Amino acid sequence: DKETKGVTLFSESTLANYENFRDNFFTNLQKAVAQNTAKQGQTFLNTKTQDAITFLQLLTQKYDVAVANPPYTDSADFGPELKRFIEANYRQPYKFNTNLYAAFIKRCSEMTNETGYVALIHPHTFMFIKTFEDVRKYIIEHTHIDIMVDYGLDRVNLFGPGIILDATWYVLSKQKQDTEGIYLSITANQQERAKQLSFEMAYADTILKRGNPRVYYLEQEKLKIIESWPFIYWISNDFREKFKVGKLGNSLKMCSGLGTGDNDQFMRFWWEVGTPNIRTDKSHKAKWVLIAKGGPYTKWAGNLWLVVNWKNDGEDIKQFTDEKGNQRSTIRNEGYYFKEGLSFAKAGSKRASFRYIPSNSIFDSSSPAIFTSDYSNLNYAIAFLNSSLASYLLACLNPTAGTQVGDLQRMPFVKPLKLIEENISALAAQNVGLKNYLNSFRIIELQFDKTPLLSYSDSSLKTRLLSHLNFENREITLILINEAVINQLILNVYALSNEDRQQVETHMGKPVGELPVLEVARKSYLAEQSLEQEIVKKHIAALDIINLGEPEIQAIQSEFDSLYQSNNDLEEFCIRHQVNPINVWYWFKESKVLPQARAAEIALEFLADALRTILMADEDGIVPLVGLPGEPRLMDRFEEYCFSKGFSSAQIMQLDALVGRPINEYVEHYFFKNLSDHLNLFPNLSKTPFIWHLSSGAHQGFEAYIIIYKWNRDSLYKLKSSYLSKRTESLQYRLQQIADSTTGQAQTEKETIRLQLQEIKDFSGKIDELIAVGYDPKLDDGVGKNIAPLQAKGMLKAEVLKTSGGVKSQLQKYLHADW
Repeated sequence: DKETKGVTLFSESTLANYENFRDNFFTNLQKAVAQNTAKQGQTFLNTKTQDAITFLQLLTQKYDVAVANPPYTDSADFGPELKRFIEANYRQPYKFNTNLYAAFIKRCSEMTNETGYVALIHPHTFMFIKTFEDVRKYIIEHTHIDIMVDYGLDRVNLFGPGIILDATWYVLSKQKQDTEGIYLSITANQQERAKQLSFEMAYADTILKRGNPRVYYLEQEKLKIIESWPFIYWISNDFREKFKVGKLGNSLKMCSGLGTGDNDQFMRFWWEVGTPNIRTDKSHKAKWVLIAKGGPYTKWAGNLWLVVNWKNDGEDIKQFTDEKGNQRSTIRNEGYYFKEGLSFAKAGSKRASFRYIPSNSIFDSSSPAIFTSDYSNLNYAIAFLNSSLASYLLACLNPTAGTQVGDLQRMPFVKPLKLIEENISALAAQNVGLKNYLNSFRIIELQFDKTPLLSYSDSSLKTRLLSHLNFENREITLILINEAVINQLILNVYALSNEDRQQVETHMGKPVGELPVLEVARKSYLAEQSLEQEIVKKHIAALDIINLGEPEIQAIQSEFDSLYQSNNDLEEFCIRHQVNPINVWYWFKESKVLPQARAAEIALEFLADALRTILMADEDGIVPLVGLPGEPRLMDRFEEYCFSKGFSSAQIMQLDALVGRPINEYVEHYFFKNLSDHLNLFPNLSKTPFIWHLSSGAHQGFEAYIIIYKWNRDSLYKLKSSYLSKRTESLQYRLQQIADSTTGQAQTEKETIRLQLQEIKDFSGKIDELIAVGYDPKLDDGVGKNIAPLQAKGMLKAEVLKTSGGVKSQLQKYLHADW
């Protein structure tokens, strides 16, 4: 019909045409059906046509109320037909196309009359993140939020068995009003099992107009003050005004970084390529460059473990395409590479943590970076970003997902007065320096200097470790105290009211450096710690005094053995027990408890450093576990190394207690696997041991350690022609020695040697097979590619690459790597 041509049924731009079309369409259609029924009688076709008209009328008429629990389907999961429909009808003029539930918001609004109501329940992502900005703008501009329940994650199946939903539900009025909207914050600061009762109480108090700390009232227009209009309903009006003072994005430059397209091909851990092959400054044109790539929660400094192939300014990465010629890599913000800045991980289980990155590095797409711009003080910037206030602001702007560049850009940024800025900057610089120094004791860090076992002169290795852990706790305590001072100063910069300060503390928790202290612990700490900043001295002196009974102290001390384990560093320990780190430092020092897991970790790193030194000093980097002519066994060399470092025989024996078993047994059976696991810092990347344990099999015909920096094709020839040959001769000579013996012990040894000789023969055959297929390991190819052929042939003491997943496993990927 030419009168209705081009009219889209649910298009807002043609709404007036649609209404006229609807009235005329149904009137004419009803007449046509009535006339046909009069002529032909009540036929099956006429009956079904009437049913269809009724259904269409129900679907297209306006209602007083529309209620929905819509499907939650991301746009990436739309099928082709659904995607075309949503794009055609729900993308303009407001973007409701990011998720199917967003389209339902718009559809329910269309189905209600001018004084109607819309009620929905669905995930709360629409409240904050950038992709739902248009949804929020439509709601704020075209409806009134009567009531909204921010329920959060439900783990107790309020919505039904097996349904775990991060939910918000609400009622919108189509008739714009000047009254305040009602918001119920059920998600904040309570356990899941308490939520249902908490909600019921808050709702009852709302109806009865009683006060409730979980009920907020807000004029809808005030939601517009913060850029992209997030539904931040719980902050005070004064605090909301802070968002007008200026955005962080106008003072600092935030950048998303490099996407290689294939991290396994272009990235390595720094120990895979060795320090001489890593660029240290602009004049050093080495192939490998440090790259920040997120990692675990770490403030101030650290996590710079990876390097990326940036030879000829990233030529290989820039030319990386698929078989169709499509670009696979993404080069973002290259002009900011090799600039001093800050970095953070976009995703993580905790709040964002910000770290200093030096000018000899670049940054990855998963770890955006921050650089000075209109504001030039990087130390103040990192102090502000690591503060509780910044974390709170980020949680307000985006509590539902990882930290995004856009979230940082929208944060309000107040430039401090000079004196406060100087104090905060000095504390931040000290924290960065302290963190870097502590990292110098860890073998995984590029600035590694020496292990704690060589940093002290005590006769007992346990005492050395306790001395180091006490020192480490003391320095980390200072970092946490500095953070507490920074937090107070930042709150002063923003001139927050007591109410708003309490809001920040309620959401983020009190900084542990502000918690009360034992007087004896404070005196002891001040006596041992040299404090440079007067403001820190005053802070510690002003801390409240706490008096704890011996049972309470002993209960905390009883958990020291778990300190330093996963997700239980000093800060986490203090948060969990709500105690000041000064107290923990003091109690730990007094208890003389040595956490076994941490002791074993430090001992492992000591061994790794020692064995690396031994293997690098060896001409070919191959050292057998069993002595051969002209080749002292590995443990003899290890003892010699220990003696050269001032160890006594008794101290070498003390290593048994640290690793939990005799050191010989540990090196022979456990070290290689433990080192591989220890270096597995990114779960999505393969393990990368720089020392390999080659083994012929269960009978230990041949066992040797090798260092990857000297491992090459010639190493295979030397293994066979020299080491295996000498080992075979040695075993055969031993057979001759016991040939005439008929004792049970001799018979057992003969059988063992027979099995060992067979193992060596098989191992030699595997070497021949590797040589035949052109195995030619190169350091730049990385541990994964170089070790895969050895693992596939069973030549390693333990597996390094994952084999789960069949043809898609790590092992198979590296076996078929084409670089």
